[in-house]
Amino acid sequence: MTLAFSLLLVAAVLFLAAARQGWLTPNEATLRARYALPNSQFADINGQPIHFVDEGQGDAIVLIHGSFGSLRMWQDWASALSRRYRVIRFDRPPMGLSGPEPGGHYDVDHEMEVVAGLTQKLGIKRFFLVATSSAGVSGAAYAAKHPEQIRGLILSNIAVGPFTVNRAGLSPQFKRVLKIDPWFKGWHLQEFWRQILLANFYDTKKVTPQLIKEWTELNNRAQRMPAAADSNQPVSELARTLDDLPHISAPTLLLWSADDHEVPVENQGRLALRLLVTPDKQLVVVPHCGHMLPLECGAESAPVALAFFDRLVASGA
Repeated sequence: MTLAFSLLLVAAVLFLAAARQGWLTPNEATLRARYALPNSQFADINGQPIHFVDEGQGDAIVLIHGSFGSLRMWQDWASALSRRYRVIRFDRPPMGLSGPEPGGHYDVDHEMEVVAGLTQKLGIKRFFLVATSSAGVSGAAYAAKHPEQIRGLILSNIAVGPFTVNRAGLSPQFKRVLKIDPWFKGWHLQEFWRQILLANFYDTKKVTPQLIKEWTELNNRAQRMPAAADSNQPVSELARTLDDLPHISAPTLLLWSADDHEVPVENQGRLALRLLVTPDKQLVVVPHCGHMLPLECGAESAPVALAFFDRLVASGA
């Protein structure tokens, strides 16, 4: 064994140990300095710190981001909507800068409690609700359970019932990363997050080094939090959307990406449209866009949402 190989082996072992201990992720103060926005606020909701932004004036809109994201992914929407509306967005625990939930409860019921607690704290009784990707489960559930609060609903690229990821379609690089990922015990390589973004974007040129760094640092932060109380909960709860959609009475816009290969509009989007019983429903497809619609195609999709809200306000909804 050469000296160079021995040093490389020692370095690899030390790197693995540091990753497993969570030493490779910046501390909380550093993350807040890097990723909190100028108008960021923090509130205690049911014992967990919630990072949120409240901007603009007028009728209230609540935005809920998807898996691995943060309130930062709504930047284009917030910029467009806050000119005429009050826009509230928050980080879903344990993502972004929110959390931890002391008991590791990150299920749909707890997420609905965050929405209820935050809107109550801000004095908002009725509001428009927007949920994308995995947040569609709690968004649909909240709209079905609290029809008196929801003036209108936008569901974007949501899973309508359980589905499986087509691992055969993953890139060779992503497959190699997934093979070694378990070694790190909850910490993930920057290449892991790069591949997540690339797999969910239509225009991969928008996957910038800065975005990759942001996703790496914010998502690896969750390694320091209590483990989820039920690791199977997120998958099993996808089925409840099938039951919730037929109980939504609010006007609903289904906003879908044409190039979402995770939950394609041809089956998931059109199934959601069939299940909705509200008479005011529509499906709008955004071309040349992948699964992460507000992040990749915020500038293109925000005007569609704005027109939907304007119509409902004009009608007195």
